[in-house]
Amino acid sequence: MGCENDQSLLDRVTAALAPVGGVRAVVLGGSRGRGLQNEKSDYDIGLYYRDGLDFAALDRAAAELNDDGGSEGLMTRLGGWGAWVDGGGWLTIGGVAVDIIYRDIDRVERVTGEVERGEFTCAYHFGHPHGFISHMYAGEIATCRILHDPDGAVAAAKARLATYPPALRAAIVTRFGHEAHFFLAIAKKGADRGDVAYVAGCAYRALTCLLQMVFATNRQWLLNEKGALRLADGFASKPEDLKARVEAVFALTPDPAKLMASLADLSALIDETAALA
Repeated sequence: MGCENDQSLLDRVTAALAPVGGVRAVVLGGSRGRGLQNEKSDYDIGLYYRDGLDFAALDRAAAELNDDGGSEGLMTRLGGWGAWVDGGGWLTIGGVAVDIIYRDIDRVERVTGEVERGEFTCAYHFGHPHGFISHMYAGEIATCRILHDPDGAVAAAKARLATYPPALRAAIVTRFGHEAHFFLAIAKKGADRGDVAYVAGCAYRALTCLLQMVFATNRQWLLNEKGALRLADGFASKPEDLKARVEAVFALTPDPAKLMASLADLSALIDETAALA
């Protein structure tokens, strides 16, 4: 689907990053890791580390890879992008956008064990308008393409996640079903006042909960809110005309009656999704 990955670019990136101190694995993630890329897709490179990173070596590697060279500011330090997205860098290599994202492999292994038991947490986070859901760590492992993994740690976790965890599926449907209806309930207070901004915020939260449910029902990993509705619309088990109905919901106006109707339509979608689980 879409354009082919540039293997020579991947080989170049892997050769530059793999020797950096602390690096334990390098993977291709995102849409390209899943084979869902198009000609506009960036390359998302996961850099799995243990016991920190040699940032002097990493800065040199990034500067050599980047079209315009670079400096110490090219790659963030640990925690530079928040508590869950450890940090990384945005490079341009051969005119192509390449995003490098750090992952603490010990933390990923711990969280993956929790996810297999149906346990996950949600954190407010840069880059994720709904939030960073901890099962994303497991999803990244399950859907990535391994480029460098000499110890086999990523491969072992990937093998365990070949089957979507049943406990996670049940937990997501239950948790996000409740959350979706809660946000719809409080949105009605804003709808009565014609508060479009508040209703839109609540409706979006309810929608992302719905999408979590659709992905889990189809035993698919939701890694990012971006593009999730389009992907969900192609799943076998989903409400009929999902994408078109959601887009109609978000044609919001300040008219209280129309806002209430939009919320009722979204509520119906959530109920239909729950019935599929």
